[in-house]
Amino acid sequence: MTSAFPTKSVFILMAIGFVDLVSTAVLHSQGKIVELNPLMRVFITQSEWLFAFVKGLTIGIAWATMAWYAKQNKDFVNKACTVGSAMYVLIWCTWFFGAA
Repeated sequence: MTSAFPTKSVFILMAIGFVDLVSTAVLHSQGKIVELNPLMRVFITQSEWLFAFVKGLTIGIAWATMAWYAKQNKDFVNKACTVGSAMYVLIWCTWFFGAA
């Protein structure tokens, strides 16, 4: 791929994180959900914009770290992002459907 997204799995993990960020901020602002992640709940209860900033910052740091480390060990980054994507979706679905 490119140095920005050295593997498809990096792109997929970043896309999942971005979709989670946007959907959580929008649905929370409409009063349709509560943030179940206790670490991020602190930020979203103060402001959806603060939540988006902090979540975006963590996504950006994760992306930069993976893009940098892929230069040393692309296979590890690919596997870590694949597992990370699966876990992200599993945890999100568990929280989402468990709260309903």
